[in-house]
Amino acid sequence: MPVDWEALYRLSFEQTVVPLVTDGINRLPADCLPGSEPERLDPFLGDLMATAKRNRVLDTFIPKLFRALDGIPVVLIKGQSLAQEYPEPERRQPGDIDLLLVPASYEAAKAVLLPKATKVEEEVPEIYHQGMHYRSVEVEIHGSISTLMSRKLDRKLAALLEEQFDGRAFPTVSIGGADIPVPEAGFNALYIFVHFLQHYWSGGVGLRQFIDWMTFVSVHKREIHPVILEQRLEDLGLLAVWKVFTGFAQEYLGCPAEKLPLAAAPDPAKNARIWKYVRWCGNFGKKQDRSRKKESFLVRKVHSFWRLVVADRLRHFTVFPKESVRFFLGAFGYGLQRLAKGE
Repeated sequence: MPVDWEALYRLSFEQTVVPLVTDGINRLPADCLPGSEPERLDPFLGDLMATAKRNRVLDTFIPKLFRALDGIPVVLIKGQSLAQEYPEPERRQPGDIDLLLVPASYEAAKAVLLPKATKVEEEVPEIYHQGMHYRSVEVEIHGSISTLMSRKLDRKLAALLEEQFDGRAFPTVSIGGADIPVPEAGFNALYIFVHFLQHYWSGGVGLRQFIDWMTFVSVHKREIHPVILEQRLEDLGLLAVWKVFTGFAQEYLGCPAEKLPLAAAPDPAKNARIWKYVRWCGNFGKKQDRSRKKESFLVRKVHSFWRLVVADRLRHFTVFPKESVRFFLGAFGYGLQRLAKGE
């Protein structure tokens, strides 16, 4: 069956996995490649080289950040820390650099990093979030792991974050020739999962985020205590969701059940709906136009309420009925609070 290489590239681009797909293409037998038209693979190869170059830039910058923050308890999360779990880290398409700390250290980190930034993003103080740029490198500091999806969930996550920063020694990964602190595996598995759920229920999740979570938990399965993980997920009200996504990882990403903590049997009907949604939205909502800048404040708020609170959260009702209602109510409450503040 002939391959539509242009369609494959578009899909890979939307899901932010072009380098990973290119790696797979490079492993195909010669008779599966476009031998008479090798230029069809140029977009894949170009992205592969650009990704490797971008990873080197970020990996060189990260040790400088941590030297600047010496004395402030902080860990590297998401992006570049997860790339180290891949067989070939340079194949993971990078984004920004994310740092996590507790609220008590948030202002101290800002005081160190903001003066040297070339551009500063608008702060989101309610979740202790500050973005900044150092020329081509974007850095985000997170003083919480709040989801703005459920107040009860966010209170429990805040407690887990404080527990993580209780003075313990953090594990490290080697980046740019330096040992960079990262969260312990059990907490990190939970955090990565909650983070991609946040995007999943807000219209912007792609395969890269699924693969990040799947890769991390499979690599660190021995370090993730199943009983503690199950208790935490149950307490957060996310155990059923975790199990559904382990089934998706098995059926659509080819991950063996024995590599996934708390794996459940795949549900083909639910998995098909999940995949349809992932195809529809693209990574971080890449395929969805949410720009309404020219409209009035009231019109924009009505639109954001409908699209980002009602539609996005209830779209998943047939797969996750209980959780969709829960996250709708939670987001509705947060939305009313922001509206009252005129935000």
